[in-house]
Amino acid sequence: MSDRAAAPELQRAMAQFQEATARLQTSYERLQEEVRELRKQLEAKDRELGHSRAERDRLAGYLAHLLESVPSGVVAVDPEGRIGTLNRAAQEITGLGPDAVGRPFGEVFPLAGDPRPTLDDLEREPRSTVAVRRPGGDTGLLGLRVSPFRGEGDEVLGRVVVFQDVTRLQRLEAQEARNRRLVAMGEMAAGIAHEIRNPLGSLELFASHLVEELRGSPHEELAGHVLKGLQNLSRVTGNLLLFARKVELKRRPVDLAEVLSEALLYARAAVRAKGVRLDESLAPAPVDADPDLLRQALLNLLLNAVQAVDQGGRIRVSVEPDPAEDPPVARLRVGDDGPGVPPEALEKVFDPFYTTRAQGVGLGLAIVQRIVSAHGGWVSVGPDELGGAAFVVGLPLAGCGGQP
Repeated sequence: MSDRAAAPELQRAMAQFQEATARLQTSYERLQEEVRELRKQLEAKDRELGHSRAERDRLAGYLAHLLESVPSGVVAVDPEGRIGTLNRAAQEITGLGPDAVGRPFGEVFPLAGDPRPTLDDLEREPRSTVAVRRPGGDTGLLGLRVSPFRGEGDEVLGRVVVFQDVTRLQRLEAQEARNRRLVAMGEMAAGIAHEIRNPLGSLELFASHLVEELRGSPHEELAGHVLKGLQNLSRVTGNLLLFARKVELKRRPVDLAEVLSEALLYARAAVRAKGVRLDESLAPAPVDADPDLLRQALLNLLLNAVQAVDQGGRIRVSVEPDPAEDPPVARLRVGDDGPGVPPEALEKVFDPFYTTRAQGVGLGLAIVQRIVSAHGGWVSVGPDELGGAAFVVGLPLAGCGGQP
């Protein structure tokens, strides 16, 4: 083919190449436009996802703060029975820490009982009251409810345990019940004491004269025993009247630790006679109280402890302010290493005329309860770390909500 014949063919090829190039350019420009549009859509999606993530984080933070602010204890337990989370109130009430997360509920949650209740047991009860052992050794009461934790589609994701510390409420209810019994028994005791006291005073006077008349004779010792017996009976009658009459307080600002120190002076003779080891830990705790009546109540507690321990036993007394109570209290504790109080007697020890001692009358602790109650306080009994009994008195701290 000559050059002249090949020229048209080359022109057509060049034209086709230019046309293909133009189509490629158009396709490339269209592709670039699509890429720009996709980039815009992707950036919009990124912003949307970022907003959703931030919203989720904000909502998660809000729910976490809400859970921490709830005054009730809340514990989430997974289907395998392991603790998933517990809020601040749960940690404060039980003494558990964040390290409890991930551990079996039944292993670390300090429920007490014989037998020890399980989550299945508690879920069957709509509202349970269970005991809880705290790290310090004392036992509290929880009002507790267990509910299934459900997700989407009604799927059970675990359980939620919600509880409140009802120790103080139970204590106040028990004290109110004791007060009602004390009022009824006080009225009876007052009638008996008044009937006995007048003739008893005359008998005591006659017995003292008889001792003088028989002094130096073989019958002097016998007359002395009669007088001593009448004096003991007079003391019991006086305690009956003290228990029966209305407690009238003469309040003034005092330090509970100082009042206890004074009561300890009166108890020193009994402590030394029995060779008791006495441990004291007294911190200042201001209260508005009648120091004379309060000293008498504390002396009764101390003598009760001395009588409970064996020769050479141990008694530990302490006073400290306790701002964790509501209202805050001055907390006094008298613990011993004696035999303790049997469980069946815990609800009776403050009842008048109840005693476990052969020579006891059963008014000392009842008088303690009356005096403490008149001050707007409470008194309780339980086991002590020394092995015996611990009597704990709570009196409102000065300026923190005590009775006027």
